[in-house]
Amino acid sequence: MPMRPAPTKFGAGVRLTATVLIAVHVLLSAWLVVQFEGRYTEGAPSPSNIKAIVAVDDEQTLIDVKIENSTSFAIYMLVRDYEPPADNSTESNSTPPDDEEKDDAENKEDTNRLEAARLFTKACLALLVMSEVAMVFGMRFRAIFRGVIWVTALACFLLILPGAYLTDLSGGGVGGDDDGDDDQNGDLANETFVAQTEDGAMVHGGSSIDISLAPLGVHFDMMFNGYDLGLVDKANQSDVRDKEPEPGSEDANSWVQFESRLTAKAGKNIQSLFVLPVLWFFFPALVGKKEGLTDDAFDEEG
Repeated sequence: MPMRPAPTKFGAGVRLTATVLIAVHVLLSAWLVVQFEGRYTEGAPSPSNIKAIVAVDDEQTLIDVKIENSTSFAIYMLVRDYEPPADNSTESNSTPPDDEEKDDAENKEDTNRLEAARLFTKACLALLVMSEVAMVFGMRFRAIFRGVIWVTALACFLLILPGAYLTDLSGGGVGGDDDGDDDQNGDLANETFVAQTEDGAMVHGGSSIDISLAPLGVHFDMMFNGYDLGLVDKANQSDVRDKEPEPGSEDANSWVQFESRLTAKAGKNIQSLFVLPVLWFFFPALVGKKEGLTDDAFDEEG
């Protein structure tokens, strides 16, 4: 007795109905969940912890942030007093307004990958339903089309959406460098640190990022450290920027280190997509000798 039942019109109806329900279920659920836990392990803000959870669905991104042991962090932010280099400020002030507006527009386009990923994911879910319709009506290349769309839909939730969110977060890159400097705007570890409070505030430090797999997602273990010029006397900031302070000196107390883990994974309802191949096996496609459903003899197709 074969494991697979014979193809029937009822089975085709079950497959199509289930595909529509699963597509709608996935569409209305959280597509991507990002969990972030960071801790200041050295310096003035330690031992403050920062926890955040981000939920991305088809229309919006919801963020919830919580800071534990926040007293030291609050004092740290209050006492910081950073003054950018004079040449940077002069150069910035000399930029024509039109050029600034153009740069802002370009940056907005470059960091809108998540919205593009959302549109592509919606299209894949719609095509997933259409591919099952193609199976029911016996259209040409239907099985290949359905398989490709299913794999692409999974890729949206496991690769494309997380990649779009993380590249938007990091300004274009997620890589890290153990010998990186303080202006690595593409470094995800840098983006999660107070270095972004003022560009160039952290000097003589480094960052690292280790990537590992998680169930239906990925872990990013990150570290960033350096001397925070905001904790250095203004008269000494230029010297510390040029040269690392001597160990044990007052300026050396500006050293800060931050370690964190970011986990990006597909929402739990995305797992329902794995039900579809099971339905394909137990309810094989019904294809007549002529295109479409008939009551004639049938050929079985997965």
